[in-house]
Amino acid sequence: MKIFQASSFWWFGFTLMFFLALDFWSWEKPVTLSWFNLPPWVFYFLGLQITLAIALTLFALKFWQPSPDEER
Repeated sequence: MKIFQASSFWWFGFTLMFFLALDFWSWEKPVTLSWFNLPPWVFYFLGLQITLAIALTLFALKFWQPSPDEER
């Protein structure tokens, strides 16, 4: 897909993930427990980390091609 080759797509995507990781909208929320007696922010950050891992994998596959003189 051509959108994965656009640098503005990657800039926007990684910047968005950075600002989502700040989590400034729930600083004042009281701590509650959800699944496995863990606070909900644990699952929020787990989702962000999975998204970041997928984005970095796609980025690496698109832009970090081996140089011609490297052997596989």
